[in-house]
Amino acid sequence: MPFIPPQQRLRIDMEGKSRCQSVGDLCYVEYKKLMEDWKKEPRWTTAHNITKEFANFESDIDVARFLAYMVWFNIHVMNYEKEKIKENGDIL
Repeated sequence: MPFIPPQQRLRIDMEGKSRCQSVGDLCYVEYKKLMEDWKKEPRWTTAHNITKEFANFESDIDVARFLAYMVWFNIHVMNYEKEKIKENGDIL
């Protein structure tokens, strides 16, 4: 979970990644880097390149297939699941 309290973010930003005390702290560091790259150039090519590096894909075709799957899953599968939650209730 990258959304750690602001005081933890500041401590990590000032003291460095080696000062991370939890997996949430580590996730914050990684998420912050993704957001910095994204804000520099928010476009599909940036998402493609981040994914290629992040997931150690070797070919652009593999990245494109994976990202197409993620878009499909996010739009279609998750909308279906949201409808099923409305219909059948959530699992808590």
